[in-house]
Amino acid sequence: MHLNEIKDLECSLHDAKRANRLWLEKILHPDFMEITRSGILTNRQETIAALTAEAAAPQIVASDFNLQPVNAGCVILTYKTVVRSGAGNVCAALRSSCWTLTEGTGWQLLFHQGTPDTTGNRNRLGL
Repeated sequence: MHLNEIKDLECSLHDAKRANRLWLEKILHPDFMEITRSGILTNRQETIAALTAEAAAPQIVASDFNLQPVNAGCVILTYKTVVRSGAGNVCAALRSSCWTLTEGTGWQLLFHQGTPDTTGNRNRLGL
C-alpha cells in the first residue's frame, strides 16, 4: 500500500513546504477543493494564496493515519491533528484527504476536509 508515501506528502503540507508556491502547485490537483475546519469551501487558488501568505507554519501534531484505497489511482487518507496556536489555544480536528495518481505528476491532493474533533483527541496526545 502507499501509506508512507501519502502520509509524507500530506505532512509536507504541515511544515515549511506549505508556503512554497511551486510545491503547492505541484502537489495540489488543478481541481483541488477543501472544506476547512471552520466550514469554508476553498479552491486551489484560494488555498495557495492563503498558505503562501502565512507568517509562519502552525505547529501541527498528526496521528492515527489510515489509508483506504478507492481504486488503483485513488486513495483516501484519514487522520487526526492537534494545532497549537501562538496564543496557546489548542484545536483538534479529524481530517480526510483524497489523493489521486496523476500521469506525469504523481500523487496529487484532490480534496481535503477538516472537522472539529470533539472526542478528546488533544487529551490523548498529551496536549
